[in-house]
Amino acid sequence: MYKMSTESSSRSTVPFKRKIRRAYAFLLALPFRLMLKMKPRDFRQISELLSLIPLSTGKKIRYEFYRKTLKGCGENVTVHFGTVLVYRDITLGNNVSLGTYNTVGLVDMGNNILTANHCTFLSGRHTHQFDSLDVPISKQSHRRRRISIGDDVWVGSHCVVMESIGDGCVLGAGSVVTKPVESYSVVAGNPARVIKKRGV
Repeated sequence: MYKMSTESSSRSTVPFKRKIRRAYAFLLALPFRLMLKMKPRDFRQISELLSLIPLSTGKKIRYEFYRKTLKGCGENVTVHFGTVLVYRDITLGNNVSLGTYNTVGLVDMGNNILTANHCTFLSGRHTHQFDSLDVPISKQSHRRRRISIGDDVWVGSHCVVMESIGDGCVLGAGSVVTKPVESYSVVAGNPARVIKKRGV
């Protein structure tokens, strides 16, 4: 009888401890939110600074910052060390895990997404104009375009994603996605090609 009551007590303290840890992370994220409020254009620089906070504390602080500052940020989102989110206009669904040293551009991500290390999500295929020969490329206009990543997607290490990805896709390590990928495709290569369909 005593053993049962002890177990029940220990279970009840778990949610309380979780709330305390989350509140602590929320407070630690406040200075970064104040920085952003003072300098709204510095979102990327603040994201770079946040990316360097190590251990589980860093993950918690990043989550508390992004869930309050991004266009959309779901539950159970993990942004690992070294990962930079470039724009506030990003949306992340539920159960998203962004691996180490990712870079995320103008992207809408669905639910249940897993990325490995060193993945890059660009804002479309043509982020810079380069038509004019009389003007340096760095001075020519931008052509950013929003891309989307569907639900239940696994992105392998060192992928470069320039186009939208459908639901249930798997991207092999080192894939360079230059065309939209249909749902439930397994792709690999540079440029990425469909090598099989899941469930077939």
